[in-house]
Amino acid sequence: MAESGSSQTTTLICQVLSAKPDHKIDETNNLLRSKHFPSSKKIIYLGNVATTLISLLQHPETPVFNNKPNYNEQKWEIETSSGQLKITIISDSYWGFGLFNSSYLNTIILDGPISLRSRIIFDLVSSLPHKPWEFKHLSAIRRWMNKKYPKLDEKINQNNWYELVNYSKKTFEEMIEIMSQAIVKISQKVKNTNSSDKWDKDKSAVLLAAAEFDLELARGALADDNGPAIERAIARIEASLIEADPETGIHQKITDDEVVEQKIIISEITNQNEDLVISNLETVNQIDSVVHDEVIPLIDLTSNSEQE
Repeated sequence: MAESGSSQTTTLICQVLSAKPDHKIDETNNLLRSKHFPSSKKIIYLGNVATTLISLLQHPETPVFNNKPNYNEQKWEIETSSGQLKITIISDSYWGFGLFNSSYLNTIILDGPISLRSRIIFDLVSSLPHKPWEFKHLSAIRRWMNKKYPKLDEKINQNNWYELVNYSKKTFEEMIEIMSQAIVKISQKVKNTNSSDKWDKDKSAVLLAAAEFDLELARGALADDNGPAIERAIARIEASLIEADPETGIHQKITDDEVVEQKIIISEITNQNEDLVISNLETVNQIDSVVHDEVIPLIDLTSNSEQE
């Protein structure tokens, strides 16, 4: 992985696809502001990558400009932080004298724990409409990298992106597997425990079915690289298992009607309908019986064949 300074730092290069004049600079404090900020006049083109990245941060500090743009509103350097994660984004042109949006790239420098670095990049890649490590102008990006980062090429840069994305993906896979094993464990406890005044077996069965359903949602979200959806599903699974566990769950006494309703919920969640028990044998006999006195007419098929 491209490290600079320490093992807590990663440098990534990415292609910018589009940029709009949606931001301004608070020149008094060198802060990034929206285009509606009243006292700012200097327009800046932030670009789709930087805009998305900043929007994904939880409670970020207001980005500050280390280098403000001059005549070119798309050449700048900003810095922000969110908790233990510090991010520096540098916008630069690498082709066509900076006359087109595809002429620009961003250098993203991440400083912080690997879990935070990998997660923000996982979310960024899944949010962008393009693969950020793929550049529009290959010859130009090779010259630019050779000049700015001699030890970096397009293949190494791509692997750096992959490593961070795969780190988070592996973490999510482990979380899902832990939840899967927990469901099996709690299911066995529920099976071997009888209902009591404070805990109900049928209600726990409903909760386990809900946990199984959310487990499949988490797997589907992982296939879509949707980190927030995975986390929401995992949180619901944990809550269901805590309440379903005979040792930790506290349930109100439920009525027979509620038991029936909860069994219906289980059936809807798992799509597995229980076999219907038919107690009215007379009705069954009426449905399945054959009326033996009925005369079944025979059709003579020989006459037509003889005529032929």
